[in-house]
Amino acid sequence: MVARYAWVLNLDAELELAHGAGYTPTASVARATAAFAERLRGALVGEDDLVVDERSREGEARGLVGRAFCPTPRAIALLVRAGAQPEPHPPLDVLRRVASRAFSASLGPTMPKAAFVTRVDDARAMLRGDPAPGSGWRVKRAYGMAGRGHRVVHASPRDADVAFLSSWMAEGGAQIEPNVRVVDEHALHGLVSRDGSVRLGALTRQRTDASGAWIATELALDAPRALGEALAREAELAGRALADAGYFGPFGVDAFTWDDGGRVVLRARSEINARYSMGFSVGFGR
Repeated sequence: MVARYAWVLNLDAELELAHGAGYTPTASVARATAAFAERLRGALVGEDDLVVDERSREGEARGLVGRAFCPTPRAIALLVRAGAQPEPHPPLDVLRRVASRAFSASLGPTMPKAAFVTRVDDARAMLRGDPAPGSGWRVKRAYGMAGRGHRVVHASPRDADVAFLSSWMAEGGAQIEPNVRVVDEHALHGLVSRDGSVRLGALTRQRTDASGAWIATELALDAPRALGEALAREAELAGRALADAGYFGPFGVDAFTWDDGGRVVLRARSEINARYSMGFSVGFGR
């Protein structure tokens, strides 16, 4: 018999982690999340599983194990209200630490001139510099997903740029890196067990739109061996670092190749996603 789970598909988890207590998704975020979440049915979420949200009746998931896209306080509260028993999950302080882009940056840069900064003055100084090999600077808030929370600055920061930098610094900082032309995108998914061991899945290729939002994931059966080996090294590094930080559960490492004046260069770790992801069931299994 197939095990049934009660799921909370909180694809906006990073927004909650950035906001803190009392987070409620806006109407536009709720609509976007629901649209993406529907595409996970039959993939990450089994056909017999129950999806729980604010509209669910109290107790309707009684007797089921509760699982969340990311086990934030809001997700756990929804599962408990529905009567599900949440599976073991890391504490909130660990989730916030490993979800920040500062965590990936702490493992070492994977692109020339990229850095995570925590002071507005440092960010302004960096944005005044030469972004080559990029066409400008791409600034990413500490907590973000699916292309949200990005801003491209093509020249010295203006007043509007400084305003958003100040708000992002209040969240803990921002990742600044050259804005390059992406050629191809990949991801490797894995699982960190409670004993600290790390298991990795199969290499995948991702398709995203112009804003970086996910479209589809497929197995990268024809990828060069060197590319797969490079991603595996970064995923092992990320998995061990996550375990050392007290995290356990699903994770993924995103990567991409980019055009450096006609030469294709691999960035083997662009993001670490310490949670499930849209392509997890493709690369690791449900």
